[in-house]
Amino acid sequence: MDGIVIIGSSAAGVSAAREIRSIDPKLKVTIISEDSDYPYYRPFLTEFIGNSDVQSKSNFFLNSASWYAQNNIELVLNERITEIRHEEKRVVSSSGRSYGYDKLIIATGSSPFVPINGALDFENVFTVRSFSDAKKVFGFSNSVKNAIIIGGGPLGLEAAYSLHKKGMSVSVVELSKRLLALQLDPEGSDFFHAIIKKAGVNILLGESVDEIIGNSIATGVKLSSGRTLDTEMIIFSIGVRSNLDLPMSSGIKVDRAVIVNEKMETSVPHVYACGDVSQFNGRCIALWMPAVKKGKIAGSNAAGKEMLYTDEIYPAVLNSFDTRLFSYGDVSCDEKNSDEKTYKSIEVEKNIFRKLFFKNEILKGFILINDNSPSQKLTLAVKEKKRYNDVVNVIIK
Repeated sequence: MDGIVIIGSSAAGVSAAREIRSIDPKLKVTIISEDSDYPYYRPFLTEFIGNSDVQSKSNFFLNSASWYAQNNIELVLNERITEIRHEEKRVVSSSGRSYGYDKLIIATGSSPFVPINGALDFENVFTVRSFSDAKKVFGFSNSVKNAIIIGGGPLGLEAAYSLHKKGMSVSVVELSKRLLALQLDPEGSDFFHAIIKKAGVNILLGESVDEIIGNSIATGVKLSSGRTLDTEMIIFSIGVRSNLDLPMSSGIKVDRAVIVNEKMETSVPHVYACGDVSQFNGRCIALWMPAVKKGKIAGSNAAGKEMLYTDEIYPAVLNSFDTRLFSYGDVSCDEKNSDEKTYKSIEVEKNIFRKLFFKNEILKGFILINDNSPSQKLTLAVKEKKRYNDVVNVIIK
């Protein structure tokens, strides 16, 4: 028996391995990763670029180095799989080494989207997707005084905060007309924007980068408005794209990601996909929590125990600029529509913002800034379709 081979060692891949081992203590499990580091908690990387001590946290690495041997899981690092031979049930790496399998799980994740060709050829232009990336950014940022972050989403803002805390002057270029447009309503965006502005980080809204100025070293950017900004360092943080070269080259059906069913099965028998590289019901969600869940389901089904995936709503969580943000569900509302209304409580002095969104008296979503205490109860209330009076009078007050 060749057992189960997992390609990829981030959230989904390690979750799959853990689930397989919980079901069958003897089944052979091999994780193959092109990464050179033991699997780590990727959301810590934007914090690491400002403070390398983050890697000493007990949960920075997903497991201790000894955990893999203790659980009889072979972890192969620095190995890039370039070919899947379905008929032979075998994968082949760039080094020419091959691995047989009975079941295969593809958990190759995603890569940063960089829309400017050749941008990463500049010595001081970076993305932060791997631990290796983060180490490079940390090292380079020690010798410069200012940076531009391209992208004002959660990860871009976290990166901006990390460099700001390091004493750097930071500007964030964001295409949207307001901050966190997917996670906050306009009022919430303005509230959070004011906090960041007060901290001293420059936010440029409604702008994009048309050109990077410089030769081998970027010295600035030209914005869509025609304005130019000088800089010593650039980080792109404008989203990711699923890593599809391997599944596409092997004939697995893909759309924006690998198409899977509720068992995480792909179009090819005995081959599963999970995490950022997978797409279920037309949705591919590049978040840590669903990656862990999809990995668990892929691992369970590959090990012979049926488990089905169901779509969920996942919260947006941000902890930056000494501010905690928690957003969940539908946070849009047209109060001109009599069916829709909000409840809000704002304490400007304490930077506390609470806003709940209702349709036909039913709670649909909420935003909490610097008061996460009711987040679990409110999340359950959304799922249970609680009514306005029950939520406002029981949970909030």
